Amino acid sequence: MEENKTKQELDALCDKIDSKIEESSQQVKDNLKHEVDNFKSNEIKDLLDKHTNVVDRLDKIEVENKKDASFPVYKTKNEAFKDAFENSESLKAMKNKSSDNANVEVKADVLISSAFSGANSARDATGVDKLPGIYRDPAAYTNMRDVIPVGTTASNVVRFVKEASWTDNAAAVAEGSAPSDSEFTLSANDAIVQKLTSIMTISQEMLEDSGGQLSSYLSARIPAKLNALLDTQLISGNGTSPNLQGIATNAGSTDFDESSSGAFYQSIDNATALDVIIVALNQLALANYTADTILLNPTDFHKIYLLKSTTNEYLRGNSVTSADGFLRINGVRCLVNTQISAGQVVVGNFSMGSQIWQREGLSVSFGYENGTNFASYLVSVRGMIRVAHSIYSSNAYIWVGNMTNAKAAIETP
Repeated sequence: MEENKTKQELDALCDKIDSKIEESSQQVKDNLKHEVDNFKSNEIKDLLDKHTNVVDRLDKIEVENKKDASFPVYKTKNEAFKDAFENSESLKAMKNKSSDNANVEVKADVLISSAFSGANSARDATGVDKLPGIYRDPAAYTNMRDVIPVGTTASNVVRFVKEASWTDNAAAVAEGSAPSDSEFTLSANDAIVQKLTSIMTISQEMLEDSGGQLSSYLSARIPAKLNALLDTQLISGNGTSPNLQGIATNAGSTDFDESSSGAFYQSIDNATALDVIIVALNQLALANYTADTILLNPTDFHKIYLLKSTTNEYLRGNSVTSADGFLRINGVRCLVNTQISAGQVVVGNFSMGSQIWQREGLSVSFGYENGTNFASYLVSVRGMIRVAHSIYSSNAYIWVGNMTNAKAAIETP
């Protein structure tokens, strides 16, 4: 009996010990799982924090890179000007009276009153519907810089070397005979950067009140005025500072051949302006140039278009056409521009003959410091560009200075 009792006590003790061991083991497992879960959670959280930090840093770097390296893309020059106008801090300061002048960078003599012409207070009794924008006559839709290549320069002088003369002694020679030397001379030529400006005056009230309408107006008018001035300089500038060298001068082009040695001298019956242009095309071809542009006044182009025979039939036929958005004579693009006088024509290879060099793009400045502006509450707006014009060969342009004389030269006697 005593032995059985002892055995039962030992079994109970073992069961108790096993229970304690199992309980302790389970607790160790639970604690270990908890520790592992905490570790995983902390590790994942740390990784997420690091990932978020890296993403934030990359986002900041991307934003900064865009600020430093990207450039806004504009559909039109007017859009670019308007953006520069509306975001100019110096112009905002001028409007807020904290500055006396402003400047707008983009990489003319008109007085505009805030009391619009035609306005009458008596008409305002029933209210006025004010239309947006400022209405104006259009500018030239094609400018010289659209057909002459444009480059940039960081200097005030653009120097280039061109062939001044050439003596061609190339010939077939007999065996043992010495060939004759062909000779040429080269000359260095300078195209000087010149400053072209245009000024217009507006009222202080208009500067402060017109907002986007004024910026849209100025973005169209100031470049148009400067482009018209540039066209005049590129066509007829005399090359003496502050003028550019123009192509319609003796130094910039070759005169239409009216001499008796000309290929078509007194050889065309009832010669017309269209005949003169065809003869000029031939003269250019004889100089080994292919014409890409005919520059003429709108009046001359439309006179040519309306030419008729003695039987009242139009002479234009297939010679005067419109293709690819351009007016064309004998297949050559016509640049119609009011800056060349009626009765004058240039036939040339504009892509090879010369180049425009831009030292500074359009810069627009605002200021009260002009005459009585400050006392009169007026603001002067000045547009400026700095450019040079290098003419590489006068043979690339044929200049018809007088259409009447040119027709007389090729007319049969």
